[in-house]
Amino acid sequence: MEGQYQFINGLEELLNQLVLGDTDTARIRTATSTLNNNFYSIKECVPALVHILSSSEKWQVRQLAAVELKKRSSKWWSKLDANQNLYVKNQLLQVILQEPENLVRHATARVISAIGKIELPSGSWNELFQFLYQCCQSPLAIQREIGIFIVFSLLEVTEVFVDNLRQLLQMFAVALNDPESKSVRVTTLQALGKVAEYIETEDKEEIQMFRDMIPSMINVLQQCLNDGDNDSVIKGFELIDSLLLVDTPLISHYFPQLIEFVLAVASQPNYDESIRVMALQFLILVSTYKKAKVQRLKLIGPIIQHLMPIGTEDDPEDMDEESPSRMAFRVINTLSTKLPPQQIFPIVMDYVTTYTQNPDPRYRKAGMMAFAVLIEGCADYMTPKFDELFLLVCNGLRDPEVIVRRGSCIALGCLADELDHKVASKHAILLPLIFELMNETNNEILKQACNALDSILEGLNDEILQYLPTLMEKLIILLDNGATELKATVAAAIGSAAHASGEGFKSYFPQVISRLKILMTLSQTNENLLLRGIAIDTVGAIAESVGKELIQPYANELMHLALESCLMDSARLRECSYCLFAVFSRIFKEEFAPYLSTIVPQLIKSCQMEENDIFSVDVEENLSSDIDIEDDEDENGTITINSAIVDEKEVASDAIGEIFENTRSHFLPYVDSSLQELIKLSNYHSESVRKTAVGSLVRFLITFYSMSNPVQWEPGLNLKVQLHENVANMVKVVMPTILTIWGDEECKTVVIQICTELVDALKTCGPAIIVDYVKQICEYILLLYQRKALCQEDNGDDEGLLDDEEEAECDALLINSTSDLVAAMASVLGVDFVPFFKEYLPYITKYYKKSKPIADRSMAIGCLGESTAGLKSGISEFTEQLLPLYLKALNDEEEEVRSNAAYAIGLLCQYTNVDISSQYHLILSKIYPLFTSQSALNVTDNACGAVCRMIMTCPQVIPMDQVLEVILQKLPLKQDYEENEPVFQCIFMLFRGNNTFALNHIPELLNIFAQVLSSDDQLKEPTKLELIELIKALNQQFPDLVVNSPLARFSQS
Repeated sequence: MEGQYQFINGLEELLNQLVLGDTDTARIRTATSTLNNNFYSIKECVPALVHILSSSEKWQVRQLAAVELKKRSSKWWSKLDANQNLYVKNQLLQVILQEPENLVRHATARVISAIGKIELPSGSWNELFQFLYQCCQSPLAIQREIGIFIVFSLLEVTEVFVDNLRQLLQMFAVALNDPESKSVRVTTLQALGKVAEYIETEDKEEIQMFRDMIPSMINVLQQCLNDGDNDSVIKGFELIDSLLLVDTPLISHYFPQLIEFVLAVASQPNYDESIRVMALQFLILVSTYKKAKVQRLKLIGPIIQHLMPIGTEDDPEDMDEESPSRMAFRVINTLSTKLPPQQIFPIVMDYVTTYTQNPDPRYRKAGMMAFAVLIEGCADYMTPKFDELFLLVCNGLRDPEVIVRRGSCIALGCLADELDHKVASKHAILLPLIFELMNETNNEILKQACNALDSILEGLNDEILQYLPTLMEKLIILLDNGATELKATVAAAIGSAAHASGEGFKSYFPQVISRLKILMTLSQTNENLLLRGIAIDTVGAIAESVGKELIQPYANELMHLALESCLMDSARLRECSYCLFAVFSRIFKEEFAPYLSTIVPQLIKSCQMEENDIFSVDVEENLSSDIDIEDDEDENGTITINSAIVDEKEVASDAIGEIFENTRSHFLPYVDSSLQELIKLSNYHSESVRKTAVGSLVRFLITFYSMSNPVQWEPGLNLKVQLHENVANMVKVVMPTILTIWGDEECKTVVIQICTELVDALKTCGPAIIVDYVKQICEYILLLYQRKALCQEDNGDDEGLLDDEEEAECDALLINSTSDLVAAMASVLGVDFVPFFKEYLPYITKYYKKSKPIADRSMAIGCLGESTAGLKSGISEFTEQLLPLYLKALNDEEEEVRSNAAYAIGLLCQYTNVDISSQYHLILSKIYPLFTSQSALNVTDNACGAVCRMIMTCPQVIPMDQVLEVILQKLPLKQDYEENEPVFQCIFMLFRGNNTFALNHIPELLNIFAQVLSSDDQLKEPTKLELIELIKALNQQFPDLVVNSPLARFSQS
């Protein structure tokens, strides 16, 4: 007995030492070690800790004893005898009722729940249920608090209540309205969050009971808000957040009231900003997971109505600090990307128009920012309105107030990111405005102006050359004299200027590279490291623009600086360096090989890097944070994801694929280890990493294929061209991995990436890479068209509320990439794809309706046209269905759709075995308008191609002279050089048949031939050779015509 007392006293003395202010690190470590080795290593620690919990005079020691008891009881419980177990259980129930300190009571409750997790499932502690019932029914508020908290603690760790949910919900309905104790009410909120996880969709009565409590839940939250009890409010919001994520529809009937409450909280400036931010975060979850309800209940208008005034509030100076204003705009951005643009764009733009005309600059700022965040999800939808929206931004850039000009710069940058060519076409108006802003002294305006400039320059191409002297003069001045943060933005803009101007940047290269080399040596502060990283990125952009010859003298030094950056403690610097390695591999190709032995291990190391998991402990357990660092399990621990390492992995995995593609056989020693890491990353938690892993896996496959000196593949499932053994082995690794990802993938953008990569692989490698996987791929495609794929389950349309006619642009992009894959499958499988195409056709044609946006209509006709090109004669059985659709599309109001329709109908005429010659005059009458007044050059190019296909297929029904006269006036083609194939094959046919029109127009044709042959990108090599042979033949018949033309050099045998 004396030994037992000594054990307890020694344990309590060490606990006292830890919690009562000893700051000697060495003594704390010694005490911790002694506890672990001499006390916690034997089962007697459990009853000893119970004794200390029930008897120590110091509440801090009692709390720490409870925290340690929770850990130790789980470990030693099975080793204690029955009497010890009974003693512990009885003593804990007595202690918790007598304990005056709330923190200690909560810690004790968690001990009870830890033991209950062990004892209750086996029926060994039924007394606990009786204890809990008595506590929860007690007239004493303190006992009701204890009972509810133990129930909550048990719900966190065990499912013992799952068979008694109705009784539990009945008890909670009473507890939510506890007349005395807010603690009971708030803890009940937390417990309901756990109960929600156990209610199944078939539990109709339990669902209704839960729904009936939602008004009371809102009342509890409102009481906490009125009391300024932010900690409890946070717990309440955590509950309602969780209700959005469970599969069971628990909040359906009270959804509008819940939204109304949350909007009221977000809009109340007197509430703590962190609470308002939580309310707005809830709306982001709503937009993501309950968008069908938002649409069906017409809540978009009320939500925007509340968000816009919040956007007028001032923002904190720290750009990384959350605020209600910034979060309000994030909600609008989420709505724009998750909802159909037809439903969100008009509503927001009504406010944008009103706000940007308000005399208060805060409203004008809010209007511009709302427009900026709207663009990402509505880019296609807003394209027809581009000119008026562009004017709105220009007016904002001229606004007298700084905050409005800043918001306008942000809007311009967003506009340029999504509609780069449209914005670039306005360069004559925009760049003078940006140059004017770059003369300002306000650093924030300068930064945002340079950000906008950076985005604009990406789409400028040759048009930049006229502005380059002024632009570079201003940028170099800012790079030399600006603040460090501004210099980073300026350096990025210089990189974009180099990208846009290409070789035109060469004259600026010496003065820029000398400055960038200095920036690539910066260190110490975070701002310096950011600037160093941007400088590395800019070097890559410049190197690719000026070319190998100019950058080569600097290559070793720049690589050395980048490798030094890799060794610094900065994920961002490694990321930038890896991008530079990829760029240099593109420039130097196999000459880059000497660096592989240094950089590939570094890339693989980044792929393998573990994120620094940070475990946070419940506030009531903080006193134990230094005690048992080897604790096996903390049920309340949470993991914080290190996003910098996620980004590093993304860039590293992408660089591996690109460097292999460029260095080819030199990379072979690293293929196995790289593949191993890429396959692991294909299951990584971050969708951006999964996307790059998929991309690199496909690059490995394509690179192996290109290294195998392949024979050109032929379409069909019955393979006529086999893969090299090494390529076949790579297929067996890559394809199952990708298809496994696809089947389990919940993220739309990853599935889009998979479809895009498969299209590239099929175009290069042909049918052999999918011959064993066709059925699985086609099943996945069908699921996407049916909107039943796993990644489409976030639509939240569990009640069939969504309108099939409208979808978010991200959803449209998913169908677009799916349709691209259908066309690629048709190309590589030919007629063998007909059974699958028949299944997809109704889904594809559904997207050609007047009510559908331009992008959908264009996609549908484009997919059908490309599929026709692949199926060839296999399209015959669909002729009666497709011909009327194409004729209708030729009259579409949008040029892009008409262009695709011309292409598609020409191919249908070429390949169908059905005699549609009786329709040729109708087809020609529909195509004829495409030869006049078309602003998009490819429309007429496709019309030329279509008519030439018709001539080659059925010349006898074509009014030849009239048709050829129209075509001749539009040659050579201006943009879509792919259509030169049917055009020139038609010309060759006419000359072979001694067509009178062709013979009478030889001078005009020779002029067309000369223009086409003046560049290397207009004709495929076989067609080019055939044209040269025709020129030689014409020279023999009409030597005077040829010898006096630019074609004389082609006329010699």
